[in-house]
Amino acid sequence: MSKFSRIIWSLAILLIVSTTIVFSFGVLIVGAVTLSLYGLYRHYFPKKKFPKHSTRSQMYTFGEVIDIRSEEVHETINLKKIPK
Repeated sequence: MSKFSRIIWSLAILLIVSTTIVFSFGVLIVGAVTLSLYGLYRHYFPKKKFPKHSTRSQMYTFGEVIDIRSEEVHETINLKKIPK
């Protein structure tokens, strides 16, 4: 019975290892197929480009927008310069 038990356990371990290897390769193949299909989708259906002066480009998503006339900026820079 000892020999029979050892053979059964060896077969069980071999089955577990082979199942793990097959499952791992299956996951890799499914991931590669998914990525390639996504790449084909992006290639044949690219994002629509908005016109240059659309309302979307006028929106600011972050930061603060300060509207200063150029004359005021130059005057401020000239005032901050230290006379020699």
